[in-house]
Amino acid sequence: MTGRDPAPEPRSRSGRLLYPLAALLVVAYVNTFELWAVLVESIGAGRAALIPFAALASALVLAGGWIVVGRRDIRINPVLLIAGLALALLGLALTDPEYPAKRIHVPQYFLLALVLRRALSDHLGGAALTAATVVITLIFGIHDEMLQGLHPSRTYGLRDMAVNGTAGAAGALMAAGSGLWRGAPGPFHLPPVIGAALAFQLGALAYLVLGLAVYDWGGLLNVPPPVWTGAPILPGGVALMVLVRAGRSCSGIRHLCRVIVWITLPFILYPVIPHVTPLVFR
Repeated sequence: MTGRDPAPEPRSRSGRLLYPLAALLVVAYVNTFELWAVLVESIGAGRAALIPFAALASALVLAGGWIVVGRRDIRINPVLLIAGLALALLGLALTDPEYPAKRIHVPQYFLLALVLRRALSDHLGGAALTAATVVITLIFGIHDEMLQGLHPSRTYGLRDMAVNGTAGAAGALMAAGSGLWRGAPGPFHLPPVIGAALAFQLGALAYLVLGLAVYDWGGLLNVPPPVWTGAPILPGGVALMVLVRAGRSCSGIRHLCRVIVWITLPFILYPVIPHVTPLVFR
């Protein structure tokens, strides 16, 4: 896969601070349920249900204003913009209609995708930047659901995970379609062995996600999930780091692999925590 930016923006390293910011945003998103309860009590359920739509519209307007004010050369790709908007609407439609508060996930993960695109744009460009933004935003969205599984008043759910990923893809495509942070120049060549290691790591994460869902569907609510459910993520992460260090991959590949390793390794802890603390995974 190759991605090249015909008019690169100046590179900086300030983006590295945005990864901790993304993690803090996810923690904040997990705790918005309490804020929603306050809003419903204050303004009523009907008005509160409109807030996610208003938040998404505001995000789109602010992103558009940012592009117009901050850039002289505006390059619009209408196909990507339309695809992003369609995904945002799909994300709203995918949410459980019995819980309107969940629609707030769409503007939340739209925003998170913008934060992560900016962070990744110091190292990647073109289609590689957009694809990496989608994948990493989805991984953060999975963390959101895992944390909710451990939260006393929340639950883990694949449907919400799909909404998070869809909203993140919407943000990534709309940012790409508007030329926001076009990213670093140069080709992106993924060596087959590193590609296989990345696929293994993402497969190990999918195994954990589905394993915890099957555990939940089995009705074993008072039994901690098996500690080994996340075990494949550890050797996958180690192998990926060894391959990146040993090979001659480009800096963008090295950065992407490091980010994926560091944000996937913590998943090992989620099945372990209920065995060593009073927390119950739901």
